[in-house]
Amino acid sequence: MNAEGNGGAERGFLEKLDAGQVIKGVVSSVVDFGAFVDLGATEGLISVTQLSWSPIDHPSDVVHVGQEVTLTILNIDLERARIWLSLKSLQPDPFQVFARTQLGNILHGHVTKLTPIGVFVRVDKDVEGLLPASEFTRDGADLSRRAPKIGEGIIVRVAAINVDKRRVALQFP
Repeated sequence: MNAEGNGGAERGFLEKLDAGQVIKGVVSSVVDFGAFVDLGATEGLISVTQLSWSPIDHPSDVVHVGQEVTLTILNIDLERARIWLSLKSLQPDPFQVFARTQLGNILHGHVTKLTPIGVFVRVDKDVEGLLPASEFTRDGADLSRRAPKIGEGIIVRVAAINVDKRRVALQFP
C-alpha cells in the first residue's frame, strides 16, 4: 500500500483521487487480511471485509493475482500514501434486497446454528434469520430436544426485519 521510493509521483496520483470514486486495477497479491491492487502509480488494499457481502474463508475465494477489478475508493491517507478500496460496494447488498422483498413471505431455509435463544436459519444465499426458542415450545422446555438439526430444511415466515441492525426475525407459518 505504500511505495516508499516513488513518493512524489505516488502523492500526485493520490491527490487526483477522491473517496467514492470508481477505479480499476489489477490484483497484485492476496494475503490473509485482504488483497493488494496495483492502481498504476501505487497499490491499494481491499480488506477482507470489503471483498464480498458473503462470508468467505479466504480472500482467494473472491480474487486472484492478475485479475482486473473495478473498485470504489473508501479512503485515502495522503500523509502515509495509503488507499483503501472496496469490491463489494459496487454489488447490491443482499440484505437490503432481501429486506425490500421478503417481509411476511414464507420461505424454505436451512438451519445453520442452534443457540439457547433459538435457531439460526439461512433463508437466502447471504441472509440468516433467528427463529426464537419460544417458537419450539410453549412450556420453556429444553430447545435442543425439539429443534431441528443443523443443515435440516425448515419452512419459516419472515416476521420482522430490522434493517439498521441487519436482523431477521422468523416464526413458523
